[in-house]
Amino acid sequence: MAKNDAPKPKKQRWYHLIAQAYRTTAPYDKRLLPGILGILIGTIAAFVLFGIFVIGGTIAIVYMSIFGVLTAALLAMWFLTRRFERVAYSRMEGQTGASLAVAQSIRSGWHFEDAPANMDARGSAIVFQGVGKGGILLVAEGGSAARKPAGQAKKRIEKLVPGVPVNVIYVGRGEGEVPLPDLTKAIRRTKKALGRNDRPKVEARLKAIGGAKPPMPKGIDPVRARPDRKGMRGR
Repeated sequence: MAKNDAPKPKKQRWYHLIAQAYRTTAPYDKRLLPGILGILIGTIAAFVLFGIFVIGGTIAIVYMSIFGVLTAALLAMWFLTRRFERVAYSRMEGQTGASLAVAQSIRSGWHFEDAPANMDARGSAIVFQGVGKGGILLVAEGGSAARKPAGQAKKRIEKLVPGVPVNVIYVGRGEGEVPLPDLTKAIRRTKKALGRNDRPKVEARLKAIGGAKPPMPKGIDPVRARPDRKGMRGR
């Protein structure tokens, strides 16, 4: 009998990822190409000139040229990564669930649930819940409309899990809010309150107790209320 094994997807090589990041970023960032070229040319030239005028000798020039190329490539990739993130965040801002996508990009120390902890009846504000080294964290988006559902979620969780700190981060551009590009930094700056072994216990406690379900606005699936991250990266 013939085997009907599905073909395995090809693993993308690092240079494919770099090319993809460039193609995704370039149409929205006119400074990307000049910046990359400036870093490559300037860094290599600096190393070569250092080899010629400071060290001297053919061998020194060759080695400094090699080091210059490697250093320039690393700096250019760092620059591309930063510009890619900037463009991705700017395209995500204002989308429902963008804060969850950013929060879930933190690979260690935190876990954020897909389902919201609370939201207003109109769907203009939504609150997501995470557990990590800083205790329980609520990430609220929706401007001033997020204050009420965030406060309700905080009071409910504090009663369900006493003794565990519950912090709230409001995402946005208003006063007292954290811009989306700075969200990961704000989450990581949360003061440590739980050990690594305590986090699974708190998560299990929250899941076991459950709680009031947030209102379900028409046309919104709160479990899927987040942007298409594949679309942000480019397909």
